Amino acid sequence: MAHAIHIRPTRMADAAAVAAVLADGKAALAKLGISQWQNGPYPSYRDVVRDIEQGISYLAEDNGTVLGTMALSFDGDSTYDVIEGAWLTASTTAHPRYATLHRTAVARAARRRGVMRALMDEAACIAREQGAESLRIDTHPGNTPMRALLERCGFTACGTIYLAKDDPEPERIAYEKLV
Repeated sequence: MAHAIHIRPTRMADAAAVAAVLADGKAALAKLGISQWQNGPYPSYRDVVRDIEQGISYLAEDNGTVLGTMALSFDGDSTYDVIEGAWLTASTTAHPRYATLHRTAVARAARRRGVMRALMDEAACIAREQGAESLRIDTHPGNTPMRALLERCGFTACGTIYLAKDDPEPERIAYEKLV
């Protein structure tokens, strides 16, 4: 019998396990030949600790085992203020009415178990409860598994954004989902 996936805020005691999940995500991107997360230590244990301190880190677990993670912020993302295309909502970092998903990953052993879908669904619920109009996320153009998942989860590809730093290939496909 399959266990239920439980999603909750990440605690400091979970930081190492969440960092390990992000390392699995980093390895999966490398296997796809994607430059995202390959240039330096990001995302690292320190990023996880900062997310926990800010109250934006969540994890998915099954029977105490960490299966996946996401950072869900309501502070806006200045990278999203300029888009080649158009968002579904007219919101900027000056007055963000959207939640942003970052640092999402699933443990290698938990792939294809619906973990990321569960995280996305929970993110939409949390965003709705916090009064956000939508969820926004971006991914590398070559990350076809994530792009397909986002579309299955009800996200719309809105255009292209460019990261200010962090990657030799700064182009990202930006997605939004009304909540």
